[in-house]
Amino acid sequence: MLTQERELKFLRLLFFLFGFITMAWIPRFAEVKANLRLSNGEFGSLISMGAIGSVISLLSVGHLVHKYGVKIVLQLATLALAFSMIILVQTQSTFLFLIINIVLGGAISAFHISINSQGFSFQDRRKRLVITQLSGVWSLGALATSIVAGLLVDRISVALHVTVLSIVVFIAIIFVINTMALSLLEANENPETDYKFSDLFRGFEIDTVVSAGFICALMIEFSVGDWASIFVKEDMEIAGGLNTLPFILFTLAMIVGRLTIHHLFVKHSIEKLAKLGSVTAALAFLASIFSVDAIGTGNQVAVLIILSLGFTIAGAGASFLGPAFMNAANVRSKYPAAVVIGQIGVTNVILVFIFRWVIAWTAELTSLTFALAIPALMLLSLPFFAKALKNV
Repeated sequence: MLTQERELKFLRLLFFLFGFITMAWIPRFAEVKANLRLSNGEFGSLISMGAIGSVISLLSVGHLVHKYGVKIVLQLATLALAFSMIILVQTQSTFLFLIINIVLGGAISAFHISINSQGFSFQDRRKRLVITQLSGVWSLGALATSIVAGLLVDRISVALHVTVLSIVVFIAIIFVINTMALSLLEANENPETDYKFSDLFRGFEIDTVVSAGFICALMIEFSVGDWASIFVKEDMEIAGGLNTLPFILFTLAMIVGRLTIHHLFVKHSIEKLAKLGSVTAALAFLASIFSVDAIGTGNQVAVLIILSLGFTIAGAGASFLGPAFMNAANVRSKYPAAVVIGQIGVTNVILVFIFRWVIAWTAELTSLTFALAIPALMLLSLPFFAKALKNV
């Protein structure tokens, strides 16, 4: 068995590598969209179909983790994740892209359930609150891969970039899994706590308040990932690696927020911080996108400064909200952590799927400015659901 610090070190590394590989292609979505020759609405709809794989995975993987342990599920998820990423950046077939994107959605959810179950296991065994911190490390991986993508834009193709990265990260993750094998959550062997597959449906519960708060917290992050580089490059006409700067700053702010927010828990409740953070983030984001829309493309320096500032404040304010609601879901439920993550995930993947379509076709029929206002308004409504965080 690993010592507490070594186990946490490898757990952080898994979260970092997960963020690094899953977000590798997102800053280059404009190139992927061009490769498929699709409009904003078509591309956004196609991307959102990954939710099908996510729902299937979320309904089943929690049971598999509980029954067979984390190791085997992580290994299979890593293989599917790397394979899917390589295919998606190389194909020009929309049908193949659709199928593999569904596989990718399932792989990401399987990996997500596995490492978060391990995180909750570590938290329970070691009596240390680490979920928000681990989410910050995931964001650090996302930031690192965004910087790499920004440096490689217009230098090497997205296909070469993501293919090489996927192979290297696949090898690294398998090494980490094997290294920490003895510390990974094992298969349940106690018949009294056995969780049967049929229990997924018989015992399926929706925590309405948590799910509503969770989706309001998550959509700003999804929307920035999906549309930020396209908005800056195509609508604001800022070319080169600079079009990834607002996204990078948003991600960096999320990292700082997630890694430092626990210092504020001493004097302030999570509920109070969630209300303040969500309102501040939403207003800053709305102000930035409508300001640059009014300025137009004539003053690109001003546009980049305003977007960078607005996205940074939004990232900081929203940083801890998703992990906080996920932790609340685990605390408020009677089921194993892997199952809770799956159940809360199913509800929110369906909601994310719906809102991604709404945002994509709002962008198609109006503009990206109005489309990006939707997740900001959702974030602005989060204080109505912050009561789920009370006493958590």
